[in-house]
Amino acid sequence: MESKKQLLKNWKTYAILDDGFFPDRQTLLKKFHELLGSPVDAVQLRFENFADKSLYRAAERMVSAAEKTGIPVIINDRPEVALALGAQGVHLGKSDISVAVARKMLGSKAIIGKTVRNRADIMRSQKEGADYVSIGPFFRTPLKPRFKTVPTSLGRAFFGSIKIPLVAVGGINKNNAGKVAARGVKTVAFLRYGNTEKNTAKRIEELRCIMTTKEKL
Repeated sequence: MESKKQLLKNWKTYAILDDGFFPDRQTLLKKFHELLGSPVDAVQLRFENFADKSLYRAAERMVSAAEKTGIPVIINDRPEVALALGAQGVHLGKSDISVAVARKMLGSKAIIGKTVRNRADIMRSQKEGADYVSIGPFFRTPLKPRFKTVPTSLGRAFFGSIKIPLVAVGGINKNNAGKVAARGVKTVAFLRYGNTEKNTAKRIEELRCIMTTKEKL
């Protein structure tokens, strides 16, 4: 069985599934299964209200279905929900509980990611024991209009020095993914691209191809 460290090292594509993009649970589940049928390496569930019984039940079905594929499901913000669902991990925002507390709740095998904005955040999260960090927005996106994009001063030399996997997020698609890879980032996360695009498997395969090709250059 592949170790957690090796699993994360091989990540290229990371989908963020947001229930706010879907009119009903069936459409949400359909998109999730499309993601499982694509060359995606991980799926994060960014759901607004896990207290909603129908949404929680949908998440249960998603985690169960993903177990059969080996694709890890990461829960956004809520380690207690990740624990209850048996999900593979949690992604923590800057205002969420610490990595250390989440680790106590979920154990050593859980994947714990952390949102970062700058060099200091990255180094702090690495020291705290995060399994990966997510930085963004790399490009302008209407979903994060107040945030500045990642400065170009953070490039291949710096990103290559980080000891844990780095995931780029924010406005990423097949037209700009190559620019991300050129800066030394090996994994791209996407929200609108994976939630709204048709031909999900084809679109994600395009991203994977770009990231894999650029990594070899």
